[in-house]
Amino acid sequence: MFTKFPPALLAVGLSLLSTTALAEPFRIIVTSTEAPLVPNSVMFLAESAGYFDAQGVDVELVPAAQTPMAVAALRSGGGEMANISVESLLALHAEGGDDLVAVHSTDKSIPFMIVGRKGLTVDTLSGADYGVGRMHSLDYDLSGIVIENLGVNFDTLNVVPLGAPSVRAQALGAGRIDATTVSIGTFLSMPGHEDFDTLVDVGEFFRQVPIVSKVDVVPEAVLAERGEDLQKVLTALTLAARDYAATPEKWVEDMAAARPDVDRETLEALAETYHDSWTVNGGLQVDELFYAMRSLGQPYKRKDGEDLPFRVELEDWTAFGPMDAVLEQEGVSDLADPVSR
Repeated sequence: MFTKFPPALLAVGLSLLSTTALAEPFRIIVTSTEAPLVPNSVMFLAESAGYFDAQGVDVELVPAAQTPMAVAALRSGGGEMANISVESLLALHAEGGDDLVAVHSTDKSIPFMIVGRKGLTVDTLSGADYGVGRMHSLDYDLSGIVIENLGVNFDTLNVVPLGAPSVRAQALGAGRIDATTVSIGTFLSMPGHEDFDTLVDVGEFFRQVPIVSKVDVVPEAVLAERGEDLQKVLTALTLAARDYAATPEKWVEDMAAARPDVDRETLEALAETYHDSWTVNGGLQVDELFYAMRSLGQPYKRKDGEDLPFRVELEDWTAFGPMDAVLEQEGVSDLADPVSR
């Protein structure tokens, strides 16, 4: 026996089914399978702590091994946003791949530090076995600048590509390498970390390279086709960052739920370290982005293997409009991340 619905009710039902079918999730490609112990954790916590839901946007986090895979996935339609290095984005634009633009930064500067075996110092670093993610990965490039700035020729180190930060930390702990660059979160979670020396702490590392190192990028098509969802995503990330900046204990609570494998003492120490690191105004500030371009080298565009007589400029690889709309809606925060545009 079939129930006969009135035509008007049937039309509404079909409309709802159609809307549900068309409501695709907003996929964010991330290079970690769990909330990392850095401010970039806000990407994961915005999902687990309900910030995306509060804005009415369905977000799916899609893991990729490293930046090259994240870029490939994004450009092949495997996601709507990805967190990648500024250097990778500049390189793409230099080679003519101008379909990706930065709209935000969940973590302007990874809180890197250089750690090594007991007794090692920057002055005695020459000849040491130095662990990196891969050749010309973000940690490799920034470490090279810091070490050179501190008076050591980076070429005198025996560079050992090892992959993920946790792998580098394990290699250091096992004595396979003498030193490496890791985030403070990775270092504090490393068993027996107190047995190793800090060669360059987080504050000194950033003083040597005060640049925006990672940005959240989207294809141009997302700006045109999913602008409303993008603004909701950026609003959620902004409000989460503001909550964590204003109340570090909230980050500790949310991270404890997301990462029960990390002891509370470590999370509390990290919350104190990150007090001024949250991108409460979106993280894309013109003065810092220009510094990043100068530090990383402002590339020339290329075509058919030849340099063209013009450079990749800031306006080529950034789109401030989506975040400006969020700031107009939510106001500008004075907690950190001063706006310079």
